[in-house]
Amino acid sequence: MARQVPVVGAVFDRNDRIDLNGKVVFVTGAARGIGAEIARQAIAKGACVALVGRTLGPLEKLAAELGDNAAAFKADVADYDALAEAAEATIERFGGIDVVVANAGIAPPPDTLLTIDPKEFERGIDIDLMGQWRTIRATLPSIVKRQGHVVVVSSIYAFFNGALNSPYAASKAAIEQLTRALRVELAHYGATAGVVYPGFIQTDMAEQTFAIDHIDEARKALPAMFTDPIPVEDIVRAIITGIERRSPRVAAPWWVLPMLQLRGVVTNLMDESMVHNAALSKAIERAESKKQHDRG
Repeated sequence: MARQVPVVGAVFDRNDRIDLNGKVVFVTGAARGIGAEIARQAIAKGACVALVGRTLGPLEKLAAELGDNAAAFKADVADYDALAEAAEATIERFGGIDVVVANAGIAPPPDTLLTIDPKEFERGIDIDLMGQWRTIRATLPSIVKRQGHVVVVSSIYAFFNGALNSPYAASKAAIEQLTRALRVELAHYGATAGVVYPGFIQTDMAEQTFAIDHIDEARKALPAMFTDPIPVEDIVRAIITGIERRSPRVAAPWWVLPMLQLRGVVTNLMDESMVHNAALSKAIERAESKKQHDRG
């Protein structure tokens, strides 16, 4: 019988695993999708959760659903001072921060480097890369003090070709490197960090993106295994397990981890395949034509 490929990958297995019961988890982008589900599953494990996001209403609604061990805090990851205030408020409410999940992010409108609005490109980098950095920096003193764990939600786009999604892919690749460096820098404190590499997930953001005609065409040009979305509950179960194990990397669905481990070969083959993919080239042409038409 073939050995099942693990969903959560680790090079070294630490003995001092994290028991989430009684721990404090700080989650950005907590109003919906991955962030909201992490909050639910962490609460089920006995954790206290700080729900952090731009709009207080949905966070307060989720906090009411989750009970007294959840609290809502308004902070935009574009604003370091607001994140620092949310971290301070979390420490005041729950006593500290043991786990940080840097999850907040956006997907700029699919476009090429030739036609994308420079402001949209830069905003994507600011939220998806700099927003993660601000989240980490604002919460790191408590993580160091309590020998905690930082989780940074990246994507398969950390190593997949980012055609039509270059600001998103560039950010996801950059935060992978950020987190790898952070894990080494935290080691002497007894704290840890890990990267999450989700495939396509059944979230509102993914549905909105795939609803765009030329993106749907590009999606169909790739093997279905790569683009079929997985339930958010599945990736979050893997993330929770990764937190408990202090894993350096969490990859789901099953095929992401072997591709990650063979990325040197996989990325070269992927790039060449995409360059010569007529359907994908047509989708790119349509994207650029539409943008130029919209500009008049």
